[in-house]
Amino acid sequence: MSIMLEKLKSDFNYSSVKSKIGSKSLVALILVSIILNLIFIQSLRAYFSSIRVALFHVVFGEEVLMNLFPLLTIIFFFLPALTITICKKINVRRVMRFSIYIIVFLRLLWALHLPFNLEAIYAGLIVAFYGFYMSTFLTLWIEEDNKIKLNHKMIIILFSFFIAFLIDYLIRSIGFTQDVSLVSPGLIVDWRITQYLWLFIQIPLTLLCIYLVKFHFPRFSNNNKASPNIKRNKKSISTAYSLIFIGIGLFLFLQFSLFLYPNGIAQYTDTSYFFNNILNIISLMISICVVLFVKVEIISSKKVIIILNSFMIVSLCLFFFLGKILTYLTSVFISISLVVMYLNVYLLFIWLSKVNFKWERLKTISNAFSIGLVFMVLFTFLYAFTTEWAAIITAFKDLGPLIILLAGLIFSVTVFSTVLIIPNKEVSER
Repeated sequence: MSIMLEKLKSDFNYSSVKSKIGSKSLVALILVSIILNLIFIQSLRAYFSSIRVALFHVVFGEEVLMNLFPLLTIIFFFLPALTITICKKINVRRVMRFSIYIIVFLRLLWALHLPFNLEAIYAGLIVAFYGFYMSTFLTLWIEEDNKIKLNHKMIIILFSFFIAFLIDYLIRSIGFTQDVSLVSPGLIVDWRITQYLWLFIQIPLTLLCIYLVKFHFPRFSNNNKASPNIKRNKKSISTAYSLIFIGIGLFLFLQFSLFLYPNGIAQYTDTSYFFNNILNIISLMISICVVLFVKVEIISSKKVIIILNSFMIVSLCLFFFLGKILTYLTSVFISISLVVMYLNVYLLFIWLSKVNFKWERLKTISNAFSIGLVFMVLFTFLYAFTTEWAAIITAFKDLGPLIILLAGLIFSVTVFSTVLIIPNKEVSER
């Protein structure tokens, strides 16, 4: 048994990574990443809530001008694709730092709950600057010549990303189905207490992020490590990265449509909100442990991917079509499928980090962010037409489960297809 566990165990070691990162703090890097990821998650959720309400009013002719401007903010999601153009004129490190400061400043303004209805604008700008930050940061972090294995670097990134999701779950556990960090004061009975409570958290969080970036964040030298010249078929690699872009977008869609609102799961299964939220938290913690302690070669094997993703699709089918019959069983299954989704996106990020050329890497990461958001927007709007917008196109009514099933199927196919195009041995080579 111990021999088997040893074969499965990852060689990731926090102390080893910390010793190789240099004079700056690995803790600072992780904390800043968690804060920015949390702001990004909150911004996406708030943005789509605002945009769906605005579009509803525009379609039905209610306060058209007031709601038309928030709809135009969708263009913000395409701005990260310009990262490479901006970085050719401005230093990559400066773009990264400037993006961090803008993100935390906008989130602080948002927490003030100013009298104007600017939530959609704040959220859209945060998503855009997060795209600039993530593209530049990942490029610098991956290419930094600090003798840290590529897989270990990506574990640090995904760990921070998953922890941000975990914190988001915990925040909404405290606020029940209401997120006290996002809801406008006018929608809260005792809004003064809630407003200043979040300000009490957001102000020191902003100051902490700025302090860590200024004094303890890795500086990233110009001595980037040379990438191995691996010969690949250009057409197959283009297909692989296209699949990765789609997969990341559909992961975000599935998260925001199903799991970040556990009351939705409760509605389909007639189970308790608290029960589902706790299950989701446990599943996320399992995902974090797997990423930290299990070899990526095990997770990325074709057999494991087929088994896990088949289970995910079956769970989604049970959830939508037998949820009110099997109730708690389907709740458990859908929560376990959450683990599969997180492991899928972990593999997609691992493969995304394998571009060889200096500027091509930055372009690929920024394109992945923008194109991923396009697919998230597309499926989010399709899903909205099956619910609150069903009156617009009646043929879409009650097709929500099929939209989510389609997203789950495409998500699974992208992961498996990418495995076929990018062999496992290339993961270990880097």
